[in-house]
Amino acid sequence: MYQKAKHILFSLIFFLLWARYFMMIWDPYWGGVSLEQGLSIYRDWRPALDMLYNISGYLMAPVYLIYGWVAPFIPKVSWFPGMTTASVLQNVADMMAKTPQLQDKVAALQTPVIRQSMVGYIDFLVIVASFFYRLMDPLLDWMVDTGKNLMWNVLIEFSFTKRKEAKYQEALEKRAADLMKLNVEYKNLSKEANMLAQSVITDELTKVYNKRFFIEKITHEFKTAKEKKGVLAIAMVDIDHFKKLNDNYGHLLGDKVLKAVAQVAKGNTPADCFCCRFGGEEFSIIMPGKGPEEAIAIVSKIHKSLPLLRFEDDANLRTAASFGICIADFKSPDAQALKSFEDFIKLADDELYRAKLNGRNRIEHTHLK
Repeated sequence: MYQKAKHILFSLIFFLLWARYFMMIWDPYWGGVSLEQGLSIYRDWRPALDMLYNISGYLMAPVYLIYGWVAPFIPKVSWFPGMTTASVLQNVADMMAKTPQLQDKVAALQTPVIRQSMVGYIDFLVIVASFFYRLMDPLLDWMVDTGKNLMWNVLIEFSFTKRKEAKYQEALEKRAADLMKLNVEYKNLSKEANMLAQSVITDELTKVYNKRFFIEKITHEFKTAKEKKGVLAIAMVDIDHFKKLNDNYGHLLGDKVLKAVAQVAKGNTPADCFCCRFGGEEFSIIMPGKGPEEAIAIVSKIHKSLPLLRFEDDANLRTAASFGICIADFKSPDAQALKSFEDFIKLADDELYRAKLNGRNRIEHTHLK
């Protein structure tokens, strides 16, 4: 919009300046002669021409002012800043007369029509003014851009923008603090949720997995191994003579023994296996993907570590356990014949019962292959 308006304005300025320039060439008033000696347009349209001269005169004012400042410092010439048209014609005729080839053209300049009509004035400052306004075009762009930037900066400085920015910053900081608080609360809730979830599947006394977890895990591992024809091992562990221990030493020491045995079993159980309390003094170890050698090796570590346990209540107290292991390779028909995990657990229980019959404190196992 600004560029369009500027283009129209400068086009009008140049039109007025050059209209002034050419109209003054023929105007007898500016040549200092009677209006009757010029063209009739200068008599019939005098008010309009005077208006043109007045308006263009205002446009010439900056150039006249500058010329007034610099005139004392420039050499004086007879024709600048202006001269009558008749003088220009005479000077041109004199120069042409000095050249033989142009002497026949001199007569054309002496015709009555030209001599009687071109009786005005040539104002060379109009040409200077045209260059002046041509230079003003980019200068005006710079001034407008600078003014807009200055005004924008002033508006920002003295308007509500900074206050709004401060309020927004305060709101953002409050929101950040709230989000941080929510994040801390979320972490605390997540931690509590994890602890709660862990407590649901952890035996309160021994801190190993409880029977609820055992049932869910053995159900899943049995189904997966059977479908994928993998290997699954399970060990049933029973503390020897635990009832007698409770009767002789009391249930408090019995609980200490349970905790100690559980920690030994848990500590010797690999990360990909699961130590669970099956009930009472009985524990179970689920060993997905473990063949006979690996399963027996895991159980043997537990078996050898239990007699090393010592208790402050009675330094002579020794702990032992019987172990029954069942390893099933579900590639075999015998393993595939197992209908449920209960059948699988029963096989391990049978081995545990056999260990008890064979004198306790020993490992018995069976391998379906």
